[in-house]
Amino acid sequence: MEDKVIEQAIERFIEIDGKAANIKETREKNLAELESRYRREIQEMIENFNRKIDEKVNEIYSKALSEGNREVEELQKKARELIKTMETKYLEIKEEIINKFLSEIFDIKRF
Repeated sequence: MEDKVIEQAIERFIEIDGKAANIKETREKNLAELESRYRREIQEMIENFNRKIDEKVNEIYSKALSEGNREVEELQKKARELIKTMETKYLEIKEEIINKFLSEIFDIKRF
């Protein structure tokens, strides 16, 4: 009778050990799946973050380029206006010099 009780106890321990092994295996599998899912989610978050950084960098670059082009166009416009003003002034001074020169030549001839 004692042997039968011991045998039943051993069978029960083996059964419990088998269940514990199954539970452990299931939990390890679930843990591995959970870890894999978290790694994918983290990777997706990193990729999303990098994409947003790239978009923001492109937006800032585009804005800076646009602003730079606008400033260049404004400087070119001001330079053209300045050149036009200088040309006009040059022609006025040239005309004055020619007139003064001719006036002095005619004044010299009168004497």
